[in-house]
Amino acid sequence: MLKFAKLLFLLVGVVLLGVVVASTDLGELWSQVSAVGFSGMLVVLLVYSLYFGADALSWHIALPALPLSARWIGRTYVVRMIGEAYNNITPTASLGGEPVKAWLLKVNWGVPLRDSGASLVIAKTTSMFSLVVFVGIGVLMLLGHPSFTDTHKAIALGGFSFIVLCAVVFFLMQHLRLSTRVARRLGRSRFGRRLTGALAAAEDIDRQFERFYGRHGRRLAWSFVFALANWVLGVLEVYVIMHLVGYPASFAEVWMIECMVQLVRTVTFFIPAGLGTQEGAFLIGVGALTGVASAGVATALVRRCRDLVWIAVSLLFASLYHVTPAVASAEVR
Repeated sequence: MLKFAKLLFLLVGVVLLGVVVASTDLGELWSQVSAVGFSGMLVVLLVYSLYFGADALSWHIALPALPLSARWIGRTYVVRMIGEAYNNITPTASLGGEPVKAWLLKVNWGVPLRDSGASLVIAKTTSMFSLVVFVGIGVLMLLGHPSFTDTHKAIALGGFSFIVLCAVVFFLMQHLRLSTRVARRLGRSRFGRRLTGALAAAEDIDRQFERFYGRHGRRLAWSFVFALANWVLGVLEVYVIMHLVGYPASFAEVWMIECMVQLVRTVTFFIPAGLGTQEGAFLIGVGALTGVASAGVATALVRRCRDLVWIAVSLLFASLYHVTPAVASAEVR
């Protein structure tokens, strides 16, 4: 059933992508995309490496068990590359690669799963709340912009409300120790004796959340700052791409466009890598601001090319990664 759902969502994304591309002038679209060139793509990849680095650092800061050294930051950067590659190719609400990240840290450097697992949830929390701030600013600008219709604005408000709800629920799940409550309830069932280990693990992770939020306020704040920097660097990337395709826009306008893209991607999380939905958001946003819908699709396709290159490099790292017994656990202090 799960495999069928994955194939169905992938098919939906492919169809949406085909519809979006078919709605533009293909000759004009090719001209805009090809204008980026090899050197332009290198610039886009450079900006994205910074964008990705901010996200990786946000996670690293949320993992107090690891030292803030260049060596360890490099390791978590590569591990996050591999994990995010799986997130992008699986329809699992950007969670398919999270176990991969924890597993790689465990088998290569002896980082306990409870530490890496808790840090991934905390980093996801700061990412979601920073997204709330980022999208909130974008929606405020969008509401006052004459190029967007009342329908655009209503959809943006609805999407923003959804993101806020998701962030609050995600935090409350940790604050209310929901995993422990669920494990205890299941433990009272006839299968309870089989869940003793799961109950202990749930309680341990919940204690990790409590300890981090209670003792590491400064780390939490910095994790949030770098998570927000991640979204802002995403705006910079789109800003650069739009200049390269020949339809420059102001930074504020690009912020609104990226806000729409992130809204759509969050709501349609079940579509692998936002296939088709991302392109549709760019088509609508750039089309509304510039009157040239193909420029939006061209921007989306350049970003899609960047995705493909980055995923390919990440999977190459995964194939070359030496998965050996923990040999560096002594370094985790």
